[in-house]
Amino acid sequence: MTDIPAIEKNVPPPGERRPRNVPLYPWPQMKVGDSFTVQGRVNAAAARGSFARYQKLGKIPASWQCVQWTEADGVVRFWAMEK
Repeated sequence: MTDIPAIEKNVPPPGERRPRNVPLYPWPQMKVGDSFTVQGRVNAAAARGSFARYQKLGKIPASWQCVQWTEADGVVRFWAMEK
């Protein structure tokens, strides 16, 4: 006999997710010295990639650099800093 799956409520169906034009990372709204956190290596890699993309598109200054620090619990903090 198989187990009956648990019922989950308020899970949006595919197609009702975050619109494509809503940024995941706040790079354009940041000022030098501001920071934010993400959980895990995959999200950290995506945040680094988004930083480079925003710089290439001219949405953040070319004089900025992305500084990151991984904490013991796996949280990765990113700062926008001057080079």
